[in-house]
Amino acid sequence: MGQNSTDVAYGFGQLGSVYQNKAVPVYPPKDHVIVAIQFVANNVLSELHTETLDYMGPQYITIEDDETRGAGGPDANYLGVTEAGCSGATAAGVHADEYIITLNATNDLIKPGQVIMIGQDGDTIDNGIVIDDLAGVGAGYIKAWTPIYDGPNKGYFEVVSISGTTLTVRAVGQRMLSLLSSLTNIAATNTIYFLDSYHAVGGTTIEGTSFPTGIVIYGRWTMVTPAEDETGGIICYFGK
Repeated sequence: MGQNSTDVAYGFGQLGSVYQNKAVPVYPPKDHVIVAIQFVANNVLSELHTETLDYMGPQYITIEDDETRGAGGPDANYLGVTEAGCSGATAAGVHADEYIITLNATNDLIKPGQVIMIGQDGDTIDNGIVIDDLAGVGAGYIKAWTPIYDGPNKGYFEVVSISGTTLTVRAVGQRMLSLLSSLTNIAATNTIYFLDSYHAVGGTTIEGTSFPTGIVIYGRWTMVTPAEDETGGIICYFGK
């Protein structure tokens, strides 16, 4: 008899599964994706492609390394929803918890409610991101700038509005309010990353990564190819 529990269906493979120990790709059935991959033995995946939802939905680990929307990304939770170069920041002059940041170009992916993090122009998906200390925060700046969304240390910088290249952000929480004036140190060497409820910052690709025996990874993939291993391989589980 069938059951309607999504958790059970995904966890125990009632929607289908396949075993592969050859270096050939596995594809899910019509209207399905691969939701979990179990490693029978250590294996390096040569291909792992996600269900591309662009900026509209979650991202998952992948070998894909496109950094921008125009190239098919962003991938791998590298830069959030989008990134933007900037040239400077000033106090808003109206609200004490707000600052205005001048962007280098308009960007229709920036929306109110997104959280910002400030990196550097040299960041890449292969090398990772470096959060900028903005010349004055001092020791421990990485912890200081870390967005925390709940609890007594709650704090982050949030987009209030965007009009052309004028970005208004506000400090949420006392910790971020104390750092707000450091935004005046933003310069042309900085890149701003925008996070939302679907997109993280700091990820990289899994090319060459060896996954150990027994581990299960979860996501939404449209194709995977393992390395050939006659006594090992992978098991793929399907879901909606």
